[in-house]
Amino acid sequence: MADWNARRKEAADMLGSEFGRFQHEFDDLRTRLGRLAGEAARDFGDGPQKLTELRGALDGRLAVIERELDALSRDLRLQGGAVTGRIGQSVREKPLAALAVAAGLGFVAAHLFRRRRAR
Repeated sequence: MADWNARRKEAADMLGSEFGRFQHEFDDLRTRLGRLAGEAARDFGDGPQKLTELRGALDGRLAVIERELDALSRDLRLQGGAVTGRIGQSVREKPLAALAVAAGLGFVAAHLFRRRRAR
């Protein structure tokens, strides 16, 4: 029984010292984090203003990109319509040639798909 009590006291002492070490390390970590937070606040004291400026610059750049994309989209639609019109006119003028080109393209596409599935 005395052996059991001695072991229990030893385990309690060890647990107490580990808990004390944990508390000390936690307090040290809290102190370091407080110091780092203070340094960050000093370094980025004007942070909200800089973030607002950065957001404004990004919004302006995104607006420019959006306008450029709209212009490119319009140009592509116009060019696509013109090309479609020319192709339609060529098909009406030379229907057999258009049929031969379409058949050739279909043959090439089928051959490529067949090779891809064979791998």
